Amino acid sequence: MASYKSYGANTIGDDVYEKLKEEILNLTIKPGQVLTEQEICEKYGISRTPSRDVLQRLRNDDLVVAIPYKANYVALLNLDTIQQMIYMRMAIETKVIKDAIAIMDDRFVKALDENLARQEALLKTDFQPEEFFEIDSELHKTWFEATHKCAVWEQIQKAQVHYTRFRMLDIVVVKNFTAIYQEHVKLVDMIKEKRVEEIEGYMTRHLQGGAIRLGEKIYNEYADFFVKQEKYRT
Repeated sequence: MASYKSYGANTIGDDVYEKLKEEILNLTIKPGQVLTEQEICEKYGISRTPSRDVLQRLRNDDLVVAIPYKANYVALLNLDTIQQMIYMRMAIETKVIKDAIAIMDDRFVKALDENLARQEALLKTDFQPEEFFEIDSELHKTWFEATHKCAVWEQIQKAQVHYTRFRMLDIVVVKNFTAIYQEHVKLVDMIKEKRVEEIEGYMTRHLQGGAIRLGEKIYNEYADFFVKQEKYRT
């Protein structure tokens, strides 16, 4: 049985919660996978009480679903919810990018270019998908920082647990990192050239890119990852 240590001000339960949350969000732990108190106790060397608390916190995050008197399992992806998150991000990010263009300075441009350089450098290495995902997210965060809308960005992150896992599925399954990078290059060029009228349409296509790249895989190979429902239209 592994022993799980706590660092800093976090309790053991806090550390286990953060680790499990990370593994669920990056799809190391798959949608629909069963999680038990006993499994968590044995894996992390903790007792029943903190294990139970961890599962409750994950349920509160909508990452875990409980079947009374049976089991807990990792929440399935909900395409309708994902589409609504994409709609929200499209609406908000389009506005934020336009605001960033209006106040664009050398510091903002430098941050964009440095992020693209990091993406390009990463693509030349033997990297893990979550490394690309992190830099991808940091690019989107850049215009929120430039417009002093970091609180909005944080609220978006908290609200989109399904969409975050959907993006990871796109990255892990399709693995077309170059295509995503090239979309980022085009978007940054659009920003630097202040092509404001093109932002909304391009952001919609960019944020819908995961659904387009995954295509029918959503309904066949990875159908078990999703709540059963009629196909949605992009």
